[in-house]
Amino acid sequence: MTSHNLKVLIIDDDREVRRSLGYLFTCSGWQVVELANAKDIQKNLKQHQPNVVISDVRMPGDNGLDAFAVAREGLYCPEFIFISAHADVDMAVGAMTLGAYSFFEKPYDPKRLLLTARHAAEQDVLKKQNQLLLHQINHLSGLDQMLIGNNAELVQVRQLIHQFAPVNAPVMILGETGTGKELAAKAIHSLSNRADKAFVTVNCAMLDTQHFASMMFGSSTQAGYIEKAEGGTLFLDELSAVANEQQAQLLHLIDHGEYQQVGSIDLRQADVRIVSATNGQLTRLVEQGKLRQDLIYRLDGLSLHMPALRDHGDDIHLLFNHYSMQFGRVHDITPAQLTAADITTLMTHKWPGNVRELMHLAERHILRSRVQPCSVADAMTGQDAGTTANQCLRPAVAAFERALISKVLIEHEGRMDEVADCLGIGRRTLNEKMVKLGLDRSSLL
Repeated sequence: MTSHNLKVLIIDDDREVRRSLGYLFTCSGWQVVELANAKDIQKNLKQHQPNVVISDVRMPGDNGLDAFAVAREGLYCPEFIFISAHADVDMAVGAMTLGAYSFFEKPYDPKRLLLTARHAAEQDVLKKQNQLLLHQINHLSGLDQMLIGNNAELVQVRQLIHQFAPVNAPVMILGETGTGKELAAKAIHSLSNRADKAFVTVNCAMLDTQHFASMMFGSSTQAGYIEKAEGGTLFLDELSAVANEQQAQLLHLIDHGEYQQVGSIDLRQADVRIVSATNGQLTRLVEQGKLRQDLIYRLDGLSLHMPALRDHGDDIHLLFNHYSMQFGRVHDITPAQLTAADITTLMTHKWPGNVRELMHLAERHILRSRVQPCSVADAMTGQDAGTTANQCLRPAVAAFERALISKVLIEHEGRMDEVADCLGIGRRTLNEKMVKLGLDRSSLL
């Protein structure tokens, strides 16, 4: 690891001290950002993403210890090193007991400070790598749960996902609607060296044909999907819905790795991995003129075929139980044991919507079992067992809020600021609702 890859954020209200520290680290090959105060520390950490923060202890307004306390509450907290005057040593030592990396009393030894900062930066890099690995493991656990079963095709899909992920080449995913094509694409991304970059999904069937170029490639006023996916993965779902002329534009992007924004003559380089999907047979789609043959040659070098649920029927009961437990946790309901009639209903159904249909059925069955027992057949046919006309509005609203907040908490892994943003409410309002509804975040995660 070279110093050129490391970044330090220096916070000190004394301009000469900032310049001196900045010069020291710049000469040693570090990327340096200087701030005169600790105001808006979370915003600055998110913007600059330093490996190390070197901060004075006492400053007007928010001091260094305040900044450290705020940073520790956020999603991203790099290593902190404090530089303190003699009178502030006790405060700096106290900060170390709370997790600060080190402190230096003025005047400090520059060589020792550089060495300590490098060790702190290496610690920060390891911490980020561990967080990324944990994210990948959690993500893959979702893949394994979606692809439950010992069906030979499923086993092969799981093996191919692991093989394709590190290869920086396009992947084509084939399969009926609801078989988990997007989940497979996300798994490929999460196992690749692009995992820390964006995964951008484009539903080609929903693209506005007249504005395809601006939506895909961007313009002077908006970023396109390609720019948003820079460095990461672009997932083109329902690729056959893209018009022939627009497929030619995608072909140029793949062949040359460059594109033009609408209204611009400048060429932009694109570093994106394309994963595409369709629910039709490629040869038939080409014969029907829905897909260009030359585009398929570029995108179908590596391919996955997601099996239909009816092809691994022995796993249906297991899958239904898994999703029932998952939604039971979300809605705070203990799933009832399936009867012989329920199992028969599951096994004889044709599952045109595949795993997605089964997942929605499991949630519907859980919700309709809230008041009184409901069979799988009732849930499947849409009969609403147990709904009574005299139910009042307040309990129904509370139940809906509880279910929604629980679901978003699980989706965002308990990150409260993200949950509040997703729900469109303030953090304080979210906390109050959770207390009122008796929601315990730790029990959901």
